[in-house]
Amino acid sequence: MNDNKEYLIKTDDGTTTLFSNEYDQAMHSTSGAYAESLLKHVIPSGILEKQQKTLNVLDIGFGMGYNILALINEYYYKKQNNTLNIISLEKEKSYAQFMDKIRFNDERDKIYSFVKKAYSQGEVHDKNINIILKFKDARKIIQDLDSETFDAVFQDPFSPSKNPELWSLEYFKNIHRIIKKEGILTTYSSASHIRRALIEAEFHIGKGPSVGKKREGTIASPSPLQNGLFSEDISAILNDPKSVPYRDSSLSLNRESILQGRINEIKKLKE
Repeated sequence: MNDNKEYLIKTDDGTTTLFSNEYDQAMHSTSGAYAESLLKHVIPSGILEKQQKTLNVLDIGFGMGYNILALINEYYYKKQNNTLNIISLEKEKSYAQFMDKIRFNDERDKIYSFVKKAYSQGEVHDKNINIILKFKDARKIIQDLDSETFDAVFQDPFSPSKNPELWSLEYFKNIHRIIKKEGILTTYSSASHIRRALIEAEFHIGKGPSVGKKREGTIASPSPLQNGLFSEDISAILNDPKSVPYRDSSLSLNRESILQGRINEIKKLKE
């Protein structure tokens, strides 16, 4: 076992991710770190298919910055002329030492330098692209963001069982407030209690793509989705005692309290 708090590991698409001993998991699928960002967030969000002049993206869980890297790389590939405004939320400020070791050996390296600069300086601006990093508990930041601001939200913290603070019903209610009516939230999780939290937060939900060894993700929007879940699937989720969502009414509970609260609620339902 590696005793370091974090360390880099290679994934199957040749890109590198970071393993966190605090959360006891890697930031990305070992099937492909960059591929996960592209295929589970950027493409299913449909953000670069929008024709409006300004596109606003909220990236929750900056990590190694791959979601932003994949977004900007696709932006350039499609020769977009929109203004792209990205706000990324991250609790840790210690990842620069790992990011400096990452190489793609292609055109992504230049873009990644721009992303790393945003991480070290807090913000960068270049022509039509603006990136702002906010280092704080994401629960606090989202409460201060303006309503109906974002065209896409990349929901990408560590997994619900490891990082429940960023997967509660109250958290998703705040995300619902700040996303536009036609906006799309993307996440790698398809857990029933996460989908129920989204449903109870008044999102319409559908299946997101699977990537490598990871099963399907979830997409969500305040507006009905073209390929949303069937009503019987929604009913099955709502009627499943195991789908009880995490609750954090003050958006300030610690990890253990949120986890235990859900366990207690399920236990009462079964009794």
